[in-house]
Amino acid sequence: MINKGPLLILLGSVCFSFSGTFQQYAPSGATPFTITEARMLIGAAGLLFWCLLSGKFRVSFGSLRWKYLVLMAVSLLSFQLLFFSSVLKTGVAVGTVVAIGSTPIWTAIIEKTVFNKSPRSVWFIATAIAVVGIILLNLQNFSGQVNILYTFLPLLAGLAYALEIVFAKEAMQGSSSEVCMMIVMALVALFNLPSLFFNELTWAFTSRGILVCLGLGLVTASMAFALFFGGTKTTPAAVASTLGMAEPLGAALWGITLLHEPCTLTTLSGIVLILLSLILLIKPEKQTAYSTQ
Repeated sequence: MINKGPLLILLGSVCFSFSGTFQQYAPSGATPFTITEARMLIGAAGLLFWCLLSGKFRVSFGSLRWKYLVLMAVSLLSFQLLFFSSVLKTGVAVGTVVAIGSTPIWTAIIEKTVFNKSPRSVWFIATAIAVVGIILLNLQNFSGQVNILYTFLPLLAGLAYALEIVFAKEAMQGSSSEVCMMIVMALVALFNLPSLFFNELTWAFTSRGILVCLGLGLVTASMAFALFFGGTKTTPAAVASTLGMAEPLGAALWGITLLHEPCTLTTLSGIVLILLSLILLIKPEKQTAYSTQ
């Protein structure tokens, strides 16, 4: 039987990849904090509506694994704040390469250390190919003037993302991904709420702001999180983190097709390498995933 988990992760990553495009259309005054709040609130509301319609809300809150749900929420909020902070210090290119490229490595280290699980050899090959692809995708945007100390910020962002993926496998045992992610996003919105006192909100109530918030909330949160983390339930965490590199791949494609960003030979080479990496990982015979040593 084919494992649908990797395909769900890829679909979720495609939904995530629209984040940058939506943010490009956000009115002036939008900040990472207000965008995060709008995205999480609307995302949680969208999943609540879906769960009520589909009957998936039949769950005992006492049976939920609250410890891991809270840890997921803290990891998710930490990733966003660390990543956006790293971009301010290192630029989008370096921040993306280090954060997204380090996530699979962090995930494998955590899984080995905590659960004594090791990825199969194909994971190492696919991850190496994907990391090179990510570098090529962002190569034209490197400035070459980055303080080495600032690279710790995206490294920490990658660690937060890895922890989020690892915690997800524990948090969703016995529960639907939709209900779990609805709770996680509501918690993130709650944790992030104090930041609204220091940021402008008027942009979110303009016609364009409302459309951007709906796109971010429903597409890059409700759909993206439910699909991605639904896929992690049956996919090894290390594999899931490498498949997540489809997100910057999608973002590059939308940048070229929708925002008319330049497409160079290095960009195309990066796209091809990431696609090759994804093909290696989604082949059914390779998804037995782990050997325990």
